[in-house]
Amino acid sequence: MKVVVADLDRDRAVDAVHEIEAEGGTAFAVQVDITQRSSVQEMMARVDREIGPVHALFNNAGISRPGPACDMPEEVWDLMIDVHVKGTFLCCQAVLPQMCERRDGVIVNMSSDYAVVGMIRGAAYAAAKAAIFSLTKSLAQEFAPFAIRVNALGPGPIDTPLLRAGRTGDDWKSARGELLPMGRIGQPDEVASVLDFLLSEHASYMTGQIVHPNGGQVMW
Repeated sequence: MKVVVADLDRDRAVDAVHEIEAEGGTAFAVQVDITQRSSVQEMMARVDREIGPVHALFNNAGISRPGPACDMPEEVWDLMIDVHVKGTFLCCQAVLPQMCERRDGVIVNMSSDYAVVGMIRGAAYAAAKAAIFSLTKSLAQEFAPFAIRVNALGPGPIDTPLLRAGRTGDDWKSARGELLPMGRIGQPDEVASVLDFLLSEHASYMTGQIVHPNGGQVMW
């Protein structure tokens, strides 16, 4: 596939493009604010004009603002919902008409284990991720007649900059890993491989599901 890397931070998008190209892939960087419909529409128009139709969409934008629910500012709640839920919806809405016309397409949305079990000091994050899972199931039902599959990923703790934020050294990795049945936190490639499966024809009979690469943190 030609890969479009869309990010609020254009420099990071360009860095990701360079990594993909170094591995022999073809990629393009686009700056977008997914909380704004006009920005999403502008991005999709550019992609359609310069690259072509979208056959697969992965909604992976996310932020974290942990803190006690009683002290959570309203603007933090709004931002969490806007980035995770509204952004996912706007991007899905932007590609679904062309997918319906072709009767072909696949969407994967990034949810979380916390969509299922809740999160102490993370009420807004867990609520947003649960909303994404519900949105995923609703879109899967509505667009299955058009041969469009919609699934979600629900990772556990993965060694990413978001998880590492505010932590130093590697002791926290061991401590966090000891809480999991598999005894370690996950790596980004271990989530990417599940995404690769969900986007492929190997998952042609799967829709409306949340798949958990989580080291056994949540089993249901």
